[in-house]
Amino acid sequence: MSGIKYHHFPHFRPLSQLIDMSFSFEDVVPVSLNDSEPQVCQILYNEEYKLTMGILLALMKQGEYSERALYITEKGIELLASHYTIWVYRYRILRELKKDLIAELDWCEQIALEHEKNYQIWNYRQLIIGEIVSRGDKFEAHREYPIINAMLESDTKNHHVWSYRKWLVEKFELFDNVKETQFIDNCLLLDLRNNSAWTHRFFVKFGGKVDDKVIGSELEYTKALIRQSPQNPSSWNYLIGIYEKFDRKFGDLKDFCLEFASLDSTVTSSFALELLARIYVEQEKYDESIKVYGALAEKYDPIRRNYWKYQTQKVKRSEGIV
Repeated sequence: MSGIKYHHFPHFRPLSQLIDMSFSFEDVVPVSLNDSEPQVCQILYNEEYKLTMGILLALMKQGEYSERALYITEKGIELLASHYTIWVYRYRILRELKKDLIAELDWCEQIALEHEKNYQIWNYRQLIIGEIVSRGDKFEAHREYPIINAMLESDTKNHHVWSYRKWLVEKFELFDNVKETQFIDNCLLLDLRNNSAWTHRFFVKFGGKVDDKVIGSELEYTKALIRQSPQNPSSWNYLIGIYEKFDRKFGDLKDFCLEFASLDSTVTSSFALELLARIYVEQEKYDESIKVYGALAEKYDPIRRNYWKYQTQKVKRSEGIV
């Protein structure tokens, strides 16, 4: 027996209110949905959805780019904002009709606020902005900041929005932009453990031209925030990332690590202890590194005991013990 799945949609209106009287669709034969048999799990769409999507599919098939086609895409997106094909179709209509694309971005903002986790919206904004630029029109990237900031205030770790912000920085070369840095500073001020903000900071600070002054400044900035929260993995990863990217010796961080981790005193950061073990390996002080890995396994990070034992075996092989 085939199953039946109900598909609910918001904003339901009577059919009489669906179609704007300014447009006629009498010549369009809507494509039928769910007309293939048999179906393991049949979806029971409501009449509004079937009519809207049926008209949309019919217009797509005949390649129509018109005002009425643009109108019906809006209705389709209201019913199912994650429908990728509708967004692509709408974009093509806008290009063909040479529509006001700034106005389109404004319209899209409301959709974004209502569908915070929808990836299609941010991909669509990229397409629209790319088209604006390709037309030779001037585009001010900072006009996007209010909607981005509003979305990230609602969810500081919204992956889709951070990805869009990264695209914006790269597209308009905002690597040295003061507003961008201030925004990240504010994010970290609110939550030092916001890994998304740390990741974006790394991209912004080191994605463009970088000199020793920038590197030094970032190292001091990161150390200051580590001192505020020693057991924060995001800031330690950022610090290590800088050293790895620019091929610096971790031994330079030994004294800093000892502020938080020494086997002869209280350990306030297992991440500092982990880095200290790595420093000892780099300096070929294998006995010290084995002691540190042992402390991590037995006391300071027993959840990853097997991993620390594995690291210990690697050190012993390097030293020729096993």
